[in-house]
Amino acid sequence: MKVTIFGGTGRTGKPLIERALQQGMDVTVFARPSTPFANPRVRVVRGDLLDRDSLTEAIRGADAVLSALGPTKFRHPKDQPITRATDAMISVMKQEGIRRFICISTGTARDPHDGFDWKIHLPARLIKVMMPAVYRDIVGLAAAVRASQLEWTMVRVAFLNDRPATTALNVGVYGRTRHTIAISREDVAQFMLDQISSREFIRKTPGISAK
Repeated sequence: MKVTIFGGTGRTGKPLIERALQQGMDVTVFARPSTPFANPRVRVVRGDLLDRDSLTEAIRGADAVLSALGPTKFRHPKDQPITRATDAMISVMKQEGIRRFICISTGTARDPHDGFDWKIHLPARLIKVMMPAVYRDIVGLAAAVRASQLEWTMVRVAFLNDRPATTALNVGVYGRTRHTIAISREDVAQFMLDQISSREFIRKTPGISAK
């Protein structure tokens, strides 16, 4: 199984890489030229997230593409960099005939089947008011993925932590499934990898949280 991982140099990307390697996957990690990342067990492709040649080099031959890209700072750029990078990835995936795309999102990007859950609704409202650039990029990413016609899954999470994996998860749309507000990055990584060979959440946006 060959996977290409975007956002692999971040805090969620690291367990994603390690768990993929533990499961015997052939891993390619896309990293920016300035990012101090090195791992002799993975293939590293460096480039700009909007550079088509670099993206093609990273994505070509993959069975699935996984993205852990997401806003990391309060002062987020206004030009929706994550949405634009996701659009570029999707375009190259279509060019290369690769269908399976799994990415991280949040409850800020609502699903039509969501009900009301204040634990999700309140932070989303605060982000919209206090961090409008972040809000627009999260919503834009979700719109780009939904329009892609790929076999996508958006894994929606709330507050991430660095606790060990629990494997006992709440899984389902918000407001219809009982959720807590936190989940470990290890659990997120394993859930994303599990979706590669599963069709349960194709073109769906499951929220996941620790029980």
